[in-house]
Amino acid sequence: GESAEHVSAHIDRHGLVTTAAGTLAYAARLAAAAHRPLTPKLRAAVCHRFATESVYAYDAATGAVLGEGTVEHTEHCGIGPDLALAVAGLDDVAAGVPVAFAAPAPWTGGRFIGQLDNVLAAAIGVELIESGFPGSVLFTLGEEAGRSWEALAAWFEHPVANLLVLDTSPFHKGPFDTGPFGNAGPVDDGAVVLRHEDAGARFDDAATERVAAAATAAGAPIVWKDDVLRDAGRPLGRTELGRLVDATAGTVTGTTLQIPTTDYHSNHETTSRVAIQATMRVLAELYGL
Repeated sequence: GESAEHVSAHIDRHGLVTTAAGTLAYAARLAAAAHRPLTPKLRAAVCHRFATESVYAYDAATGAVLGEGTVEHTEHCGIGPDLALAVAGLDDVAAGVPVAFAAPAPWTGGRFIGQLDNVLAAAIGVELIESGFPGSVLFTLGEEAGRSWEALAAWFEHPVANLLVLDTSPFHKGPFDTGPFGNAGPVDDGAVVLRHEDAGARFDDAATERVAAAATAAGAPIVWKDDVLRDAGRPLGRTELGRLVDATAGTVTGTTLQIPTTDYHSNHETTSRVAIQATMRVLAELYGL
């Protein structure tokens, strides 16, 4: 119903797909070819993300492993319209098969390392259900191609203002990064990341204030991502929720709750135990769990 609680998490894997013997293409690029321009920045990011990583091909229906290999890092990485990468070890796998990071996701010194986005948000969604969450948890696909909002728009039959989108949020590590996220402080401090808006739309103010109040009551430090970006003269960026709000003219809206991480969208994305615990405390406060 209109008054029920709603939480969503996108569950894409930031993976590849086989296109020919020994060749892989960036899956989100193929899915978003008509929606997202191939910029030098995107090309460099994808090449860096997959360089020298261990990957495995799997059956999309069963999850069965079909082959294992390693992405070769060469100066030709990403050349071509579909961001093709070379991989050693998957020559016998047919075209059209998905390929994922072989990520162990270990705990090391209070830090959780692996392909966290979007596994972490999905796990939190499952935990909410098992804890008696009084509403619906929605899992979407296509976020990295900029299309996951379409499933949400199609799912809601009535106006909604309390959708909470779970996600991870990037911060850089190291003392020499002078950008707006120039340290891993939010990860170490156990902060949660909130927004009032993105470049495409303002989020629901009441929903945002409600989450902020829950964070304060839960003792979780808050980083307002849009404020930090604006103060640094950086663009606010586009988010799944912003696209949804814009596309539905505000009839489906809400706010976001994000976990800070470093090494975003990589096989080494990292967050901390205290950051995950902070998010769970906020959700427990927000929904009376």
